[in-house]
Amino acid sequence: MAGQAIPLRPTMPDAETRKLRAALILEEALETIEALGFDLLQISSKEIELRECCEPDLERIADGCADLSVVTIGTLAACGIQDGPLLREVDKSNLSKFEDGYRRDDGKWMKGPKWKAPDIISVLKQQGYGMGYMTK
Repeated sequence: MAGQAIPLRPTMPDAETRKLRAALILEEALETIEALGFDLLQISSKEIELRECCEPDLERIADGCADLSVVTIGTLAACGIQDGPLLREVDKSNLSKFEDGYRRDDGKWMKGPKWKAPDIISVLKQQGYGMGYMTK
């Protein structure tokens, strides 16, 4: 309905599409963070610094999480990736954290020695990745 190209197999979208998807994800993430009652002060791949800014709003939290889901699933679609098999594989990996992982002081579950990384490439290959379509 949005006029988005949906490849039949996993493929890398053009730079314009990737930039749009990145902007949509970040916009919805920032709106959700604010709905949770925080401002983003600093971000890097290793650290996120938040500051309480306002009252949390449950309706906006729900809306933001739903919108994040829509834009991330839309990003998978723009890449020609079927979400169901991918999510099942990632869920399986995440659940393996509970076998021997531990909870960090901030509440995040960490991987233990028995954790198994998701086999993303196998999921992509099952969907036709690398079979004569653009892969990079």
